[in-house]
Amino acid sequence: MSKKILWLVVTWLMALSLVIAACGPAAQPTAPTAPTTPTTPTTPATPTTPTAPAEEKPQKETVAPAADVPKYGGTITYRLASDPTNFDSGTQRSGGALINTVYQQFVGSDWLRGPAGSDVTNYAAGGGSLEDSLGPQVAEGWQMPQQGVWILKIRQGVRWQPVKSEAGRLMAGRQVTADDIVSSFNRLFKAPENWIKYGQPQVWSSATIEKTGPWEVTVKTPVDYVTSFVWLIQGAGFERVYPPEVGAKYGDLANWRNAVGTGPYMLVDYVPGSQFLFEKNPAYWEKDPVGPGKGNQLPYPDTLRELIIPDLSTTYAALRTGKLDLQSDVPLIDAQSLFKTTPRIESLKYLSSAPWGIAMKQDDPKKPFSNVKVRQALMLATNFEAIKRDYYAGEAEIEVWPVNKQMSSLYTPLSQMPDSVQALYKYNPEKAKQLLKDAGYPGGFKTSVVINSASERIDELSIFKDMWAKVGIDLTLDVRDTGVYNRIAGVVREWDDMLYRSVSGSFIFQMYHAPYRNPAILNPSRINNPPGADPYLEEIYNEMQKYIFIDMPKVYQAFKKVPPYVMEQAFVIPRPTPYSYNFWWPWLKNYYGQGAGLIRYGWVDQELKKSMGY
Repeated sequence: MSKKILWLVVTWLMALSLVIAACGPAAQPTAPTAPTTPTTPTTPATPTTPTAPAEEKPQKETVAPAADVPKYGGTITYRLASDPTNFDSGTQRSGGALINTVYQQFVGSDWLRGPAGSDVTNYAAGGGSLEDSLGPQVAEGWQMPQQGVWILKIRQGVRWQPVKSEAGRLMAGRQVTADDIVSSFNRLFKAPENWIKYGQPQVWSSATIEKTGPWEVTVKTPVDYVTSFVWLIQGAGFERVYPPEVGAKYGDLANWRNAVGTGPYMLVDYVPGSQFLFEKNPAYWEKDPVGPGKGNQLPYPDTLRELIIPDLSTTYAALRTGKLDLQSDVPLIDAQSLFKTTPRIESLKYLSSAPWGIAMKQDDPKKPFSNVKVRQALMLATNFEAIKRDYYAGEAEIEVWPVNKQMSSLYTPLSQMPDSVQALYKYNPEKAKQLLKDAGYPGGFKTSVVINSASERIDELSIFKDMWAKVGIDLTLDVRDTGVYNRIAGVVREWDDMLYRSVSGSFIFQMYHAPYRNPAILNPSRINNPPGADPYLEEIYNEMQKYIFIDMPKVYQAFKKVPPYVMEQAFVIPRPTPYSYNFWWPWLKNYYGQGAGLIRYGWVDQELKKSMGY
């Protein structure tokens, strides 16, 4: 097994669906040893300074500016769009909040591989390949002796946060043990309304955990290797390390006052509709792994504030006035305004790996979308170039589903696709009408699409509505408020005709949904549902399963058969993806636009902030 693939087994702990291979692995892989965190290259020795002329002073070694040396103290403030609905991933059919602040998982985003280190992964755009994204957290190493078996080495010296609350006193800042890991895992699985039970029932019914050493646990995931990996080993939106005594005493951790984790920040106050306030965890285990602060105790800031601001105009006003230190996922039109009004702010431009598109109930024979000619007609009735040019001012990409160009291992340019695929992206309303006629809808038909009430979603779908009307499609926008929409799209997963939502995700989610199976969260068109309904995709799935976590190049090679097929089948009508921007103020140091999930590595240059008038 190559070093790169070994790191995958060690790092990219994925989740979400791929079923047990119909064909088992050709050979059992040799058990890899638990990888260690990559060693940061040492700084080359400073060259010997040449003898200076008599009239000059000897040259001095170049030293990093004082502003680049991390300093402790201060506050980092960022925005949440809404209050969380769940503080415990075992109590509802959705993920729990407070991840990367209070709670941690077995592994997480690897700072050494981001822009502060080797810069092989762009976290702003959804992460990199399986091999290049995740690193150890509560688990400091692991082995995969065979597919579906994960031996995790639990990090020693990790302690429960000394929160000044009844729950904090109950845990008493003691060290996390392997028994804690087993107890936390089993509590989540036994919770009546836990997310994995409803989201991935096969994984829920078959996965097990046991303590196999003083600092070792073994997780067995005999079905859906990749799904299990993401949901349980990497953790996705489900697996967190929760305090056993608190769960035993209170039944669950749904009350925010009972939050006690292992993360860098402790939750000390929450005002619904207003803010979360966190204080740094004085017993946090992690050291800064790279850069001028290498070896420093994390985190740097004393406090974090998450302001709950649903309205975007209020959000941007807070950013302009320095009340927010950062803001992610800013669309082009708002970014242009910020460039004009706030010229001193810094930014990162990127292409999201989570495109939006119109999904259809193509697996229901009673619906027109079960006919590929209808789906292809909708593609031909969509003027993708006009949307890119006129709505996004050219700052968008059309080739975004099922993968975009940032996923180099999986991507094939449209120009290299079969002519039949390329033709679907060229506006041709007359051919669309002919396909509708051939499918039995000579006058078109009426249909509806469920969308979020956000104004930009309504604007986007209004464009599709106008274009499709020209070929006889009468599209009704079924607008739902955010809470109802989220339940429809992510929990109930049931609607009449069409749904407008994110239709894929980061590299890890691409692999989870490749090939597509079941009516999963990011497979709203219900491709290959039930599994095997599409023999071609099922064959590719079985091929991938033979090599997953063993020979990833072969997995990628198999996956590359998927895009041409699903694009020609027009299972999704993709919206061109606009480039997005992340903004932050110069006083937020050791920050590269990676969002709030890795904010524990950032620090505040309070002198610079003051000198800028904030």
